[in-house]
Amino acid sequence: MSDQGRFAWGDASYEAFRAFHAANPHVYAHLRRFALEAKRSGRPRISINLLHERLRWFTTIEVQGDAFKVNNNWRPFYARLLMHEEPELAGFFETRRASADEDMPQSA
Repeated sequence: MSDQGRFAWGDASYEAFRAFHAANPHVYAHLRRFALEAKRSGRPRISINLLHERLRWFTTIEVQGDAFKVNNNWRPFYARLLMHEEPELAGFFETRRASADEDMPQSA
């Protein structure tokens, strides 16, 4: 079992996301890079799902020995965090109402 087993896969709380995010800053860095690359290519909007799957491809195929798991539950949190933290990405992700809207502080 990987080290990531300590995070409950069914727990989609903001606290669980914060713990994962703090322990895995490289996930945000990769998602940020991929999002900015997509934005600068001329895409007006994109789905965070596409970037998560790109991240999985990148860590599984392109970077040998850097495989890690990213919980699907973190997608809405990362989309909102990226749009909040990166002015260039404001409004870039298609979002639907999610528990992240209630759980995440506005200042994330």
